[in-house]
Amino acid sequence: MKQARIHGTNLLFLLPAFALFAFVVILPFLQGIPYSFTNWKSVISTNYDYVGFSNYITLIRNRYFQQAFLHTFQFTAIYVTGANVLGLGLALLLNRSKWYTNIARTVVFIPFTVALTSGAIVWSYVYTDIISPLFNIVSPLGVSSQVIPAMAVIAIWRDMGYCMMIYIAALQSIPDDYYDAAKVDGANWWQRVKGITFPLIVPAIISNVTLLVAWGLKCFDYPMAVARNMEAAQTAAMYVYDNIFGFNKAGLGQAAAIIITVVLVILTYAITAVCNRLEVEE
Repeated sequence: MKQARIHGTNLLFLLPAFALFAFVVILPFLQGIPYSFTNWKSVISTNYDYVGFSNYITLIRNRYFQQAFLHTFQFTAIYVTGANVLGLGLALLLNRSKWYTNIARTVVFIPFTVALTSGAIVWSYVYTDIISPLFNIVSPLGVSSQVIPAMAVIAIWRDMGYCMMIYIAALQSIPDDYYDAAKVDGANWWQRVKGITFPLIVPAIISNVTLLVAWGLKCFDYPMAVARNMEAAQTAAMYVYDNIFGFNKAGLGQAAAIIITVVLVILTYAITAVCNRLEVEE
C-alpha cells in the first residue's frame, strides 16, 4: 500500500509535464498521420482527397528527399560522434572538482545555453570573416562538399558541454574503491578506464547518444540560418518544412515527417539495445 502511494504521488508530479508533452507533441503527431495519406495542399486548406500510399512512394523515389536524408545522416554521424568523444574526453580531464576545473566546465558548458540560431550566425561570421581570410580559403559554408561537416562543427561546439556534464555526473557516481583495487592489481590508467569507467558509464552513453541522434535527425536551425539556399545543406527536416509551408504539399510533408519519426524510433531502439548488450557483456 505504501509503495502504491509513493508511485501514485510520483505519477501525479509527472502528470503536468506529460500532459503538456501530449498536447504539444503526441496529439499533433497522431493528427498528422491521416493527412499523410491525402493530397492536402496547405495548413489552411480544408479540401483534400485520399491518395493512399502515394505520398510515401513518391518520397522513396524522390531524389531530393533521398539526398536530404543522406545529408541528415551525414550530419548526425559527425555530430553525435564528435560531441560524445569530446564530451567524454573533457569529462575525464575535468572530473575532479577543483576551482580551475569548475571554471573550465562553465566555459565549456556556456555554448549549450546559446540559442541554436544565434550560435549558427556567430559561426557563420567566424567561417566567413576570420577563417576564410586568415587561411586564404573559401568559407566551408559556401562549399557543397564541406557545408555538412561545417554545420556539424557548430553543433558539436554547442552540445559537447552538455555531454560533458552528463559524463561527469556518471564518472562521479563510480566509487573510488574500484579504482583503488585496480591499482593494487597493477592496472594502468587505460586498463582502469576500459575495465571500470566505460562499463559503468554505459547508461550515460545511451542517454547522450540517443538524445543527440534525435537532435541530429531533426536538424533544421543550422541549415536554415547559415545555408538556406544550398541544396547540399538540405536536411530531412527542411524538406518537411518546405513542402508544408513553401510548396503547398502539406500531405507530402506530413508523410516525410512520419518517415523521419519511424527512422528515429528504430535507431533509438537499436542504439539502446546494442549499448545495453555491451553493458551486460562487461
